[in-house]
Amino acid sequence: MTLDIIINLSVMFTFIIFSYFVLEYYHEKRPDFSDLRPFIIGVVATGISLVLMQTAINFEKNIFVDTRNISILISGLLGGPAAILLSSILVGFFRMFFFEVNPTSFMAGGTTIVLGFIFFFLSFKKPINYKNSHFYLAIQTIVTAILLFFLEGYKNPLFISIIFVIMNVTGFYLIYFVLKLFKRQFERIRVIEKLSETDYTTNLPNNRKFDNMLERAIKTQQPFSLLLIDIDQFKMLNLRYGHEAGDELLRELAERLKSFSKTHLAFPARISGEEFSLLCYDAAPAVGVHYATELMLMIRDEPFMISNGESVQLSVSIGVASYPDNGETVKELTNAVDEAMNAASVLGRSHVVHLNQVCHKKQSTLKKQNL
Repeated sequence: MTLDIIINLSVMFTFIIFSYFVLEYYHEKRPDFSDLRPFIIGVVATGISLVLMQTAINFEKNIFVDTRNISILISGLLGGPAAILLSSILVGFFRMFFFEVNPTSFMAGGTTIVLGFIFFFLSFKKPINYKNSHFYLAIQTIVTAILLFFLEGYKNPLFISIIFVIMNVTGFYLIYFVLKLFKRQFERIRVIEKLSETDYTTNLPNNRKFDNMLERAIKTQQPFSLLLIDIDQFKMLNLRYGHEAGDELLRELAERLKSFSKTHLAFPARISGEEFSLLCYDAAPAVGVHYATELMLMIRDEPFMISNGESVQLSVSIGVASYPDNGETVKELTNAVDEAMNAASVLGRSHVVHLNQVCHKKQSTLKKQNL
């Protein structure tokens, strides 16, 4: 029996840890994964529970002990109320109908489902986390142990209950401490990655992150526009007000770009010193120019306040390029928007230029020369 217990605990540990790593991987690679996460975790927990039931310790006919309760509880810890309810219902259903169908299986499966509903409602008020998971473990362990103890027609119900408690508590804390350790490591990695993709001064995404988002947008093959925003005569502003005030202006502009992006389905970033970029999704060339003009006027017409109480008038020149009209790669699009922004800067303060206008002007000049 000792070997059976070790095998069941080992299977539980291996499957849960492996699944955890896979879930964390997809969480990083697929931004849309978060919406489906509770349901995926619930299904995965059910699959692990079925394997655990197949490797359970059989004491007598129709009664066996395993660590499937741990898998269900961990699903609530990682996936929330929806995950624990889904896994409880599925596991309870399989316990009732896909093994030997008898009063014991119905009682065991029914208890799993009832506990699932109780935890579902409790976790809305008190979400399962690493601090309070002991409370949920205690409820789950006590209820199931009492059920095992009071089953009629079996020898040594106390012994079976004790074995269950030992397996459940030992298995849970084995998983608990390992997952907690891995969670800390993943969090540290995410912090490091975020720092490597975040501009220190403005807390906006930096050029590296922006290029990644640009690549993702290109892969969708949906039209979008790219805005390159340059603060007019920023060096003069630094000389006049000082570099600290200059950083304040950059941070205030970053906040305005964030607010603008929330209402215009866009992704902002700081590219370099006084240059910012905006990736405008689902924006054809005309829409891109409209966004750029709206943004330029908002910045020009709303003065910026700095800590010494002075009001600073800021203006920007904005270049616009669009996918796929002006390029189909990151390099082509960044070169295109650079050219458009340079053309806007040549015109003076507060101008917006789309690369199509530059190309049209070049074509017109060539036609005149040929004539």
